[in-house]
Amino acid sequence: MSPKDNHDGSVTRAGDRLTRRGYIATTAGALGASVLAGCNSSRGESLEPNVPDGVPETVETKYWREWETVDAESPPLEYSATAGSVLDRVPVEYSSEDDPWMREHALMVKRGLNDLGVDVTLDDRPLNQLYAQSWTANGLEAVISMSSQGPDPQRGLDPNPLLMRATEESLSNYDNYYHPELQDILTEQAQTTDRAEREELVDQAQEIFAEDIGAIITLFPNIITAVNTDRWSGYVETPGNGQTMDSFVWTEVNLQPETDNRTYVKGVSTSMNSLNLAWAAGGAEAKRLTFIYDGLFDATPDLDVVPALATGGGFVDDTTVELTLREGVEWHDGEPFTAEDVKFTVELYDEYASTSQVPFYEPIDSVEILGDHEVRFNLANPDAAFMTQRVVRSVILPKHRWEDVGNPSQHNPDSPVGTGPFEFENWEQGTRFEASRNDGHWMFDDDWRNDALGDQAESGPGVDTVVWLNVSNVDALIGSLQSGSIDAVGTNLSDLQANRAANSEGIEKMSAGSYAPLIMKLMFSCPLIRDKEFRVALAKSLDSKGFVEDFLHGQATVPTGENLISSLTQWHNPDTTDYSYDVDEAETILEQAGYTWDGQGNLRFPNGDAWGAFVERIQPENTNQRRTELQQGDFS
Repeated sequence: MSPKDNHDGSVTRAGDRLTRRGYIATTAGALGASVLAGCNSSRGESLEPNVPDGVPETVETKYWREWETVDAESPPLEYSATAGSVLDRVPVEYSSEDDPWMREHALMVKRGLNDLGVDVTLDDRPLNQLYAQSWTANGLEAVISMSSQGPDPQRGLDPNPLLMRATEESLSNYDNYYHPELQDILTEQAQTTDRAEREELVDQAQEIFAEDIGAIITLFPNIITAVNTDRWSGYVETPGNGQTMDSFVWTEVNLQPETDNRTYVKGVSTSMNSLNLAWAAGGAEAKRLTFIYDGLFDATPDLDVVPALATGGGFVDDTTVELTLREGVEWHDGEPFTAEDVKFTVELYDEYASTSQVPFYEPIDSVEILGDHEVRFNLANPDAAFMTQRVVRSVILPKHRWEDVGNPSQHNPDSPVGTGPFEFENWEQGTRFEASRNDGHWMFDDDWRNDALGDQAESGPGVDTVVWLNVSNVDALIGSLQSGSIDAVGTNLSDLQANRAANSEGIEKMSAGSYAPLIMKLMFSCPLIRDKEFRVALAKSLDSKGFVEDFLHGQATVPTGENLISSLTQWHNPDTTDYSYDVDEAETILEQAGYTWDGQGNLRFPNGDAWGAFVERIQPENTNQRRTELQQGDFS
């Protein structure tokens, strides 16, 4: 490819770009500090600023509108745009703790920006620091921040956990993104309890978000693990959870022993901190303890909502939900389950602010008991997601065990009692967690599993006991699986790690798709990101398909455009804008928008009249529009 003439004596670096496979081979062996620091040691050659009358020479990162959720005078990111200047290095953050291949993904992003002439600084942060941003909407600490989303069932059952982050009221809107039309549609769909009407609105929301590039959605990574198939059959392929993770219980109630041993041992690398599910701060206890407790409804591997403690019911009107509860259910200590337990649970969560159960109880204004096994929820406002993610996320506690607890948030039950498919047996903090089969539970009924699991259902004696055994790291997990100390790996592996484990006889790699995307969050208070022309060029510079093919060996799905909602879910809209990979076209888009390159191929902000057009594009009323929509000329 020949260099591109930029009409000012400078050229782009397009002729120097490596092929995709050449890049993969280069970066695979060059993960040192020099690669992570950036492509150049200096910013490059800027032009003398030429600024139209009434236009500022420099625009800083700032709040462009008032945010009710923000308690800060300025965003945490310092990044400015100056007429004719070479772009400052773009800080990009990620965590290599997030996924085994996240560092390589960050290098793919760096390469895409480098191809546009943008220098990059990569910051590999501890995962807890990276995710701590979700607790404040002040703004990202980098121009781009990437992270995988967890496999919580709510993210597949309903679009709201992902889409509603784009609303101004969301505490998870830490990229300061705002689109007025999208805001209205999201607010309306969240209160629309008619399913067909809501689906139309959710489709529109996906189209707007993708076209506007509200974030970069590079891929939906598969959940990969390794298991012993000589000892057990019946592993259930569950999207977002894989066959062995803890967000769903399907594998454990479906497993059938191939030997006389009926104790299933799952190796994990994270430990539980307490036995208090309702006030858990996320993590292992928020998932493993759901084996002990039931919610009102459950979700199948096909992401259908199915009965659990509630067997039927739904909206009576927009703010009233009536449910029929399952009869004949006993708590693990033999006491009967009734509507009193449901009412007590909701009121306890509300009074003591349960941390893990906010999605369930927050919309409920009051609970009425209509009978021993009938309840009515009066909602404070219409809530479309109540009969999807919220009821599935619910956990019901036994009134007789909790009513005399003085401070539930500080309570750590010696022996948790639920109605779930497994009963608590033993917990050794940092070492192991053990639960035994609750034989009378409906999930162990073969006919019930046939209806819920279809062809994946298996019948037989099943498991007696499930043990979560803490193992220090992935290498130790693989060694324990190969030696027979554990039956399955209960955490996500890379494709290479799973293949290594499967080199031993009786061990099999297993993979399942996911509805939890890898999101590249963009800081919309940053003037560079506010320019939609740059966002489109950025989207077109990233070779997600090449990354999935070469680094992930096909173990991920690349979405059509920047769509948060996976094709695995019932809410997916396939007809969204797709800014396909094309670096040459990305460069043309930037050139037409007035960007130029210096003699070393470093990208410069527009200058002269093109700078005036840039400043116009990043204003609050224009940041969702392309250059041509604003009747701006071609500055190439």
